[in-house]
Amino acid sequence: MRANIAITAILTTALSFVSKTWAAPDPNFHIYLAFGQSNMQGAGQIENQDKTVDKRFQMIATAAGCNNRRVGEWYDAIPPLAHCGGGLGPVDYFGRTLVKKLPEQIKVGVAVVAVAGCDIQLFEKNNYRSYNMADWMKGIVDSYGGNPYGRLIDMGKKAQQVGVIKGILLHQGETNNGQSDWPNRVKAIYEDILKDLSLKAEEVPLLVGETVDSDSGGVCGYHNSVIARIPQVIKNGHVISSKGLGQQGDGLHFTSAAYRTFGERYADTMLKLLGNVQPVEGGDSGNNNQDPTTTTPQSGNVSDGWYYIKNPASGKYLAVRNGIGADAQNVEISSTKQKWKISNNDDGTVLIISELGDYALDVSAGSSNNGANIQIYSAYGGEAQRFIIRETYTSGNYVITTKVTNGSRALDVEGNKTAEGTNICQWDDGEKSNQIWTLEAIGGQQQEQPQTATCWSSAMGYSCCKSCDSFNYKDNDGEWGIENDAWCGIPKECSNNGATTCKGALGYPCCKSTCNVYSSDESGQWGIEDNNWCLIDASKC
Repeated sequence: MRANIAITAILTTALSFVSKTWAAPDPNFHIYLAFGQSNMQGAGQIENQDKTVDKRFQMIATAAGCNNRRVGEWYDAIPPLAHCGGGLGPVDYFGRTLVKKLPEQIKVGVAVVAVAGCDIQLFEKNNYRSYNMADWMKGIVDSYGGNPYGRLIDMGKKAQQVGVIKGILLHQGETNNGQSDWPNRVKAIYEDILKDLSLKAEEVPLLVGETVDSDSGGVCGYHNSVIARIPQVIKNGHVISSKGLGQQGDGLHFTSAAYRTFGERYADTMLKLLGNVQPVEGGDSGNNNQDPTTTTPQSGNVSDGWYYIKNPASGKYLAVRNGIGADAQNVEISSTKQKWKISNNDDGTVLIISELGDYALDVSAGSSNNGANIQIYSAYGGEAQRFIIRETYTSGNYVITTKVTNGSRALDVEGNKTAEGTNICQWDDGEKSNQIWTLEAIGGQQQEQPQTATCWSSAMGYSCCKSCDSFNYKDNDGEWGIENDAWCGIPKECSNNGATTCKGALGYPCCKSTCNVYSSDESGQWGIEDNNWCLIDASKC
């Protein structure tokens, strides 16, 4: 802490900081977690009546790539809620019914993680990695970081920062039709969720929906006799009837009208369990309802300097074709590294200059269209040459969006290809693997902090500390310092002066930057980088 900061200034800053970052979760913001397979994912047609929703009903985006939603951020709960491959599902009218029947001071938030066709094994914390999934399922699972259960827990923890988890919803079983051990496997998952989120079973019920009833033509109707055992196995487990609900003709999926009724049935059960709900005085009913689309996107704390810009999915680098500096020269991916100079602009954007001369990364013709080509052009600093570098949910991975689209479209390796010379264009920002980039700082540039383009605090709206000696406070997020009378996050590389004891395990390397835990075993905690497992480096996390 700087010696010349007055005590009163520190206290004032601290109070402001605590109110912004560590505000107590709003007891009037009720959160529900939901998981399962296709019916929970939603298979109903989204109709006009479903496209507007009370702003008291919110969803946290659990998967990338849908309607420009960003993982871990809150939005109005307009379907699809799980991911872009889904449709209308039971959670839609579960939430709508709750906000309709609860006091107006109560808000409802949901986190939905669902994978069509999946076995219950995919949600088993210690068993999902051995799941032999179909090829068509892999894209959905990848959108959840390769670990749907882990993503549900991560979003649950994030939701607990702003609200209170009140219940868990499940619809799954068609793939496990008639399997007698299914209730016990569900119980194990439920107990893992409770443990990982520090929840109490008596306070957080599990609501399990039946499959399409046999009388309605359900081909998995027999499984309802298995689901009926849930209350016997789980003390606070409850079954939601599907009796009389119509199906689409395949015997598996409900109609849109049925999903609406099904959601209401989930909600009616939950309302009975909640009892006479009264708003908690002093709860903040507006703090967590901000529409993220109303703000102007800005780059994170990326230091000015020279970088190699790499797409981990292909293992290749952003490069100018043939290494020629000229107006309208094409930009592609290449195994040959080329340097790019990043310079921050006053409006929160950056200018990205090629090593080949005074040529800037540029959206051809300043177009805002999907597929607009990315090139280099003589640097003049206009909107076509301004970009927004945003860190994704995975630390150290970035999406580079374009100012001409107000951050809605991103640099995209065309066609999700990995071949040498694949073109770069702009496309809807979905945080897909062909839109993810890492920034490799080049030695020799002046840096006031460890070799990292950003640190964990930038995602919370605070800059990185320039010095490792600024320590003032520590919480679950990390270590905080004060510089220039403002709070800043101390980079994790400061710990142990950058020393590491991590050696990797089982043939997998240590994680370079991520601290997101997807699994744990006797070797330690495991994360994912470059679409592969890595052992989390405890000295950095």
